[in-house]
Amino acid sequence: MPKVIVLVSGADDAASSLGVAAADGAKSVRFTEVDVRSTGADASRHARVASAHAVTHYDGVVIATASGATDDALMHLLDELAREREVSTTVFGVAAGDAGLAERVSRLGGVVVSQRAGADGDAAEQARLLGVRVAKVAGWVRHGLGHEAEHQHAHHHHDASSGHAH
Repeated sequence: MPKVIVLVSGADDAASSLGVAAADGAKSVRFTEVDVRSTGADASRHARVASAHAVTHYDGVVIATASGATDDALMHLLDELAREREVSTTVFGVAAGDAGLAERVSRLGGVVVSQRAGADGDAAEQARLLGVRVAKVAGWVRHGLGHEAEHQHAHHHHDASSGHAH
């Protein structure tokens, strides 16, 4: 079952609304576990994310921020994630934000899903749809990696009587 974290950047209502919408979308994907955390000091609506390392335990990450407004805490978190080596199979999405933020997230080396450019609907609906996409793709990646691990395990299994690998 995929685990998705929605990171709300900024203390304003717009970022929080986008985060809640993205979380609702991700929760609508069967078996998905979703947590919503704040990247900044304002934890009145959402608990603050513990660390960049904590983020690596999730299959998917949605960053929700008001368009063009990112807090310093988010930038610091992204810097820390860039130093982590465990995000190559993490699925990322950016709700609102600017092109610079999306580009910075893409440089983390994970899998990036995006919102459709010029898509109809309000920002909250677009964030909800992004949450759905991140959860679905995270589930696919997790499933595929499970098969890969099973396949590698089967090739390393030895027959005790012959000593040959199977």
